[in-house]
Amino acid sequence: MKWKYNTGSEIYGNPAIGSDGTIYIGNGEGKLFAFIPTGAKKWEYTTGDVISSSPVLGEDGTIYFECYDGKLYALNPDGTLKWAFLAGSGIRGTPCVGSDGTTYFGCYDGTIRAVNPDRTEKWSYPTGDIVWSYPVVKDYVLYIGSNDGNLHAIYRLSSDVVDSS
Repeated sequence: MKWKYNTGSEIYGNPAIGSDGTIYIGNGEGKLFAFIPTGAKKWEYTTGDVISSSPVLGEDGTIYFECYDGKLYALNPDGTLKWAFLAGSGIRGTPCVGSDGTTYFGCYDGTIRAVNPDRTEKWSYPTGDIVWSYPVVKDYVLYIGSNDGNLHAIYRLSSDVVDSS
């Protein structure tokens, strides 16, 4: 084993690794951790509830993740809060981030949301039931499943969306 670090609680999501090798992971106590490649903790950020999503890194190094407290978080690379968007409903999946910083994610209230880099809502789409799945984008179409039993394809997203297929 190269190294391990006890975060103090369960880990539900997958880690993300930055271009500098920094490793990001959240835990069940609502903490997001950053580790240097040797395993030493770089920083930690505490939220209001469980983090079950996997962090996603924006092109500018922003770290995006969702939390059971109903917020989509955006942290600066140094671990300070850039902004938090209150979705008004619990969120659990992993977001998808466009090259312009637009973030796409699903919510417990049955909506799919897009949030601008300035933390304002770009649009929302009702599916009719809880959305736990992770969005995938291909050829300007956002695909995401819902508990309504449907795969939703939202067409004509702007060309700034990162192809996550």
